[in-house]
Formats: sequence, C-alpha cells, structure tokens
Amino acid sequence: MESVKFDLIDRSNGADKAVAIWLAVVGGMVAAMVIIGGITRVTGSGLSMVEWRPLLGWFPPLSEEEWQRVFKLYQNSPEYRYINTWMDLNAFKDIFWWEYIHRLWGRLIGIVFFLPFIFFLITNKIKRRLLSRICFLFVLGGLQGALGWWMVKSGLSSDPSVSQYRLATHLGMAFLILGLLIWTILDLVGKRDVLRSKATVYHANTATVLIFLTVIGGALVAGLKAGLVYNTFPLMGDRMIPPDYFSVEPYWRNIFENIPAVQFNHRILAILTLLAVVSLCAYAHFFCKNERLLRTIYVMTTLAILQFLLGVLTLVNFVPEGLAVAHQFTGLCLFGTSVVISWGVSIPSSHPSRQANDI
Repeated sequence: MESVKFDLIDRSNGADKAVAIWLAVVGGMVAAMVIIGGITRVTGSGLSMVEWRPLLGWFPPLSEEEWQRVFKLYQNSPEYRYINTWMDLNAFKDIFWWEYIHRLWGRLIGIVFFLPFIFFLITNKIKRRLLSRICFLFVLGGLQGALGWWMVKSGLSSDPSVSQYRLATHLGMAFLILGLLIWTILDLVGKRDVLRSKATVYHANTATVLIFLTVIGGALVAGLKAGLVYNTFPLMGDRMIPPDYFSVEPYWRNIFENIPAVQFNHRILAILTLLAVVSLCAYAHFFCKNERLLRTIYVMTTLAILQFLLGVLTLVNFVPEGLAVAHQFTGLCLFGTSVVISWGVSIPSSHPSRQANDI
C-alpha cells in the first residue's frame, strides 16, 4: 500500500482555538440557515417578502397598517395573483414569518462573523496565512445574500416560481461556505491522519465531490418540483429510464430543465454517491490505521445510507414537508462529514511531501 507519512503535531495555540470556536459558531449558524431555507422552501414562504431592504429590514411589521402595506405588496406579486388568491392576511402572516426569519438569520450571521473578525484582526490573533481565506469567506457571505435576492426576484416576474438555476446556485454557495468554514477550523485545531494511502485520498475526495453534485441535483429537483412526478422506486413508472428523458430541445437542456430527466439524474447521482461512500468505508475498514478517522468514515457511511433512504421515502410519499427537511438536514450532515474526512487525509500545502509530489 503506497502511503505518505508526516509528523502528527498539534500546533494550535490559544488564539487558534479562539478563532476556531468563533468560526464554529458561524458554521453552526450557516448550517441552521440552510435548514431554515429548506423550511422556507417547502412551506411556500420564499416569495412572501417582495422587497429587499438589507439595511432597513431588521424589524417585521409592528402595526396593523404596516402589515396591510406588506400584504398589499404581496397581493401584487405573481404568486398571489396566480396561486394564492384565496389567502387572507392571517394566512399571509404564516408564510411571511419563515422568510423573515430566514433573512434575519442571514443578517445575524453577518454580525457574528464581522464583529469578532475585527477584534481578532486588531489583536493580531488571525494567522497571516489564513487572513486572506477568512476575508474571502466574508465576501462569499455577502455574495450569498445577494444571490438570495437574485433567486427571489426570479419568482417575482410573470412566472411565480423560483428559477431552479438560481436555487441551485444559492444552495451550492451555502454548502461551499460551510465546507470552507469546516476546512479552516480544522486547519486551526485539527489533526490529520499520520498514514494514509493514495487510494484513501482518492476515495474520500470522490465521495465529497459526488455528495456536492447530488446536492446541486437535489436543488434542481426542488426548483422544478420534480419530486412530484414518477413517485415510484427503483423504477420510474414501469421503466428504468423515463421515456420522456429527451423531450426538451436542445438536448443539453434536459439535464437542467426537463423534470423527468432532472429527477432521474438526481437518482443516479445519489446511487453513485452511496457506492462511493460504501467503497471508501470498505477500503478503510481493512487498511485505515487511524481509529478516529475510521470512526468518522463509519459515521459518514451511516449518514449516506440514511440519506438515501430518506430520499426514497420523500419521493414515494410525494414530498411531505417533514421528510423533505429531514432529507436536506441529513445531506448537510453528510457533506460536512465528508469535508472532515477529506481534510483528514489531505496534506498541508506547506508540508515537504506536497512539494515532492508524493501524493
């Protein structure tokens, strides 16, 4: 087994641990944001706030007059005119609150990130090699807020539905931010495996990439409401491949815009992801000498199996809200665990073995 060794030394200090705790709090808030976003999506709340006031939108309507004003704005939206004409003010409040909480939570993340960042910067607690990455995270966070409004705007035109492209971009950015936060925290206080093979690195990174692609595929499914058709498994109706897979022209658009094709692709990605994770688990079971890493791989495998089963249950039950949110939450945990494993078998860029191209 071809492998790479390097010294396992915990070089973290008190400042590193303080910065890591701060980033862990931010990461937890980002994870919660993803779940709140999922609830907002499945409850049909995402288009209830039709104006974007990033600086002035801290407070909800505090008077009956303000509620009427906000409701009037919503009544002029395509979603109300074409779908929710039955809705009164009380029903509107039910969907308003989830979108409001979603936006408020995003603002709170910005504060929890920015204020400690200034403190750590002034007190010189952030390592120079990580400063640019943390600044990049801040930029990504601001961009994510803009992407959220860009996504909402797609449902405020003549078509009262959010673009699946923009939804996938918004969700994908959230997962990237969370992954980068986890990686940075581990760079500060984590310990890598002393001995790993090239095969372990390949298996781990393949699993992480496939998990991310499956998440993007799931966002396309959600955006197109593709989970409401072909609610059978493993077949789609009475066939393995839906007969209308190539019903859209040009053919490349089927991957992103054809409802049966998008669901089929998500199924295939989910199966490939499960196989990749199980393959990693089987290999690590026999060859991994690091008990902590092996336990983490076992956890990821359990999550992958659970996620696959939740996906099937969500599909065959016509996407109930509880199962849909649980499916997104488990996917989030699965991705986070895979990032931890990929970090654990990676080699820091400053290590001599990286420069020698040993892996």
